[in-house]
Amino acid sequence: MIDWMYYSIQALTLGIAAYLLWETYRSQLVGRTHFIALGVIEAALVVQFITALVLVIPAAGDSKALFFSYLLTAMLVLPIAAVWGSIDRSRWGIGTVAIGCLVASALLLRVNQIWDYQVNV
Repeated sequence: MIDWMYYSIQALTLGIAAYLLWETYRSQLVGRTHFIALGVIEAALVVQFITALVLVIPAAGDSKALFFSYLLTAMLVLPIAAVWGSIDRSRWGIGTVAIGCLVASALLLRVNQIWDYQVNV
C-alpha cells in the first residue's frame, strides 16, 4: 500500500467520524452534508482498492484473499451505516454513521497490518 494514501484516508475517516460524533452530540439528523462526507471517504476507498489491485496481484506474499476481504468490508461498512443512520430518525442515527466511520478506520488499520506483515514480505 502507498503510505501517504493510507494515512490520508485514515485522517479523513477519523476527522469525519469526529465531526459526526459532534453532530450526534448536537442531536442532528443525517443530512446531505453527511452523505457528501461519506461519499468522499467512499471515493478515497475506491481509489485505495484500485491501487491495491495493481500492487497486490503481482506481490509474492500470502493472505491476498484476507487483504481484499478486509478492504471490501471497509468499503461496504459506510453505505450500510448511512442507510441505517438515515432510517433511524433519532439522535442516534447520526451516531450509527459515526461508528461506521470508526469501524472503517479500524478495518483500514488491519488492512495496513496485513499488507506489512503478510502480503508485502
